[in-house]
Amino acid sequence: MFKSLKNKRAQKKLEELFRYKSMAMALNYQQLALSSDRSGVGNKKSHDIVVSLTSYPARINEVFLTIESLFQQSLRADRVVLWLSEKNFPSLYGDLPEALLNQQERGLEIEFVAEDFGPYKKIIYSLEKYPDSLIVTVDDDILYPVDTIDQLYRSYLKEPNVIHCHRAHRMKLTDNDELLPYSEWDMSVQAEEPSLNIFPTGNGGILYFPGCFDCDVLKRDLFLSLAENADDVWLKAMTLKNNVACKPVNDIRHWKSKLLMIEGSQLDSLTKINKSKSDGNDYKIRAVFDHYKLWSNLKGSHGK
Repeated sequence: MFKSLKNKRAQKKLEELFRYKSMAMALNYQQLALSSDRSGVGNKKSHDIVVSLTSYPARINEVFLTIESLFQQSLRADRVVLWLSEKNFPSLYGDLPEALLNQQERGLEIEFVAEDFGPYKKIIYSLEKYPDSLIVTVDDDILYPVDTIDQLYRSYLKEPNVIHCHRAHRMKLTDNDELLPYSEWDMSVQAEEPSLNIFPTGNGGILYFPGCFDCDVLKRDLFLSLAENADDVWLKAMTLKNNVACKPVNDIRHWKSKLLMIEGSQLDSLTKINKSKSDGNDYKIRAVFDHYKLWSNLKGSHGK
């Protein structure tokens, strides 16, 4: 019991350290957003790199911090596109904070769309508008380290037929090739080799290459009925259907120290929904995998 208490205290201290680090980084990015006139996009690489994200009213006042962290990358994207639903922002630009509007002068592209597909907005529209680009999806509640895009791009150059990400879980199977519950997977893993059972998580940033998805990826009626608000599940299924393996970048940093959450951003989050026993990740994974009969794609991969 004493050892357990010590572990809990150590964990609490780590969480406090990450919180203070996040607050310090947020202050730095706030100052840069207010004072910098340096472009946040553009590079000399041969590939077109698009960073795509979405947001909603509860986070719109802080999303400029995430965008500033993307503007300060050692390898900047060719485009940073923020997709917003007109249903959430009926006055369009009139509903947006000045800090965000000012970032347009440095390269931010704000795109308003009629529908509200929740987290799917960050990938669906970019796939349609930039089909030949490398698309990096990110979340709106993270302060990304300066080498986020650089690591993904270098990994892609080495293995261009693999989906690369900063954080991933390993889907675990029984000896009979049955998928174990989400809570029993190996979380936040490292992997030496690409694998079909690696499950990327969107908060870390994921690089998708042209042609990695099955053609059904854009079918709104299917992803809304089978995996509403669970874009990670749907996108994994759409790459698994194409037998495209995934791999986390090689990085010894713990994901919590690398991917700093913006203070207060988790007060309104999809995490609780997707952990629900009644309609969470397990329910949605089964719905999608049953629909496409994807279980056979994972057979034999429980030890890899």
